[in-house]
Amino acid sequence: MNYFRPRALVMENVVGLATHKGGETIAQIVECFAGLGYDCDWRLLNAANFGVPQRRERLILIGVEKGARVAFPDPTHLSDGTTIGHKDRSKMVVADEDLFSRRRHERPVTVLNAIGDLPPIRSGETATEYHRDPFHPYQRERRNGTKALKLHFSTAHTPKMLEIIKHSGKNISSIPAHLISSGFSSCYSRLDGDATSVTITVNFVHPASNRCIHPACDRALTPREGARLQSFDDDFEFAGNRSQIVKQIGNAVPPLLGRAIGEALAPVLGD
Repeated sequence: MNYFRPRALVMENVVGLATHKGGETIAQIVECFAGLGYDCDWRLLNAANFGVPQRRERLILIGVEKGARVAFPDPTHLSDGTTIGHKDRSKMVVADEDLFSRRRHERPVTVLNAIGDLPPIRSGETATEYHRDPFHPYQRERRNGTKALKLHFSTAHTPKMLEIIKHSGKNISSIPAHLISSGFSSCYSRLDGDATSVTITVNFVHPASNRCIHPACDRALTPREGARLQSFDDDFEFAGNRSQIVKQIGNAVPPLLGRAIGEALAPVLGD
C-alpha cells in the first residue's frame, strides 16, 4: 500500500469485524491506514439496498488520501427481512423507510425476480439454453444479450437427500426428526421466492450446510442461480472446476454493490 500509494482504498469483511475484540481490531486497522496517510471510515452495507437480490451484510472500509472526503453510496432499494446490524446505527447505511423515502427507493429484488427465468431443472440435470424470455428488469440486465446458458447444472443429490429436500421449508424444523441427526437452523432449508435471499455462502450447492434449496425445485441452487443472486451477469467468465467456481461465487463481493461503492468514490478519484 505504501509503495503503490493509491488515491483510495476499499476493504470488505464480515460484519463481525465491527465488534471483534470490542471494536479494537477495526480501530487498529483504521489507525494503521492513518499512519500511511489515509483518512478512513467504515460502514455496514446490505447488498439488498443496492439492487442485489440477497440480504448480504458486509463491513466496508473506505480510505482516501488525507484532505479528501470519505463517501459511502446511498441506498437505491429497500430491503426486506431481518439483518444483523450494529448497535451504533450511524455505522449502518440503510434506506430510510419513512413515507417519503418509499417514493425514492425501489422495491427489493426477490429470488424469483433474479432466477425465475432460468429453466426449472431437476437434481443432476443440466440446461444449456434459455427456455423463456426475461420477465423482470433484473433478469434482462443479467442476461445482457447472452445467448448460451452456462453453469446451470444441479447437484446430483442422493435418494436420502432428495427425501429430506421434499420436506424442506423455512428452517430445519420442517424436516422430520428421523431423517437428520443435527444441523444449524438454516440447514436443509428452502429459499422464499418472494423475498430476497439470505446470504449466499461457498456451500450454496449443498443443502446440509445452509439455506440454499430452490423455491420450487427439489434441489440446491445451481452455480448460475448462485451467480444471479450475487448479481453477476450471465456472460461473466469464472475460472476453474465446479468446486472452484462455486467458491468464487460464494466469496465474491456482489458486482452491483461494488459498482455502487465505485460510483461513490468516483469524485475522489476525479473520474
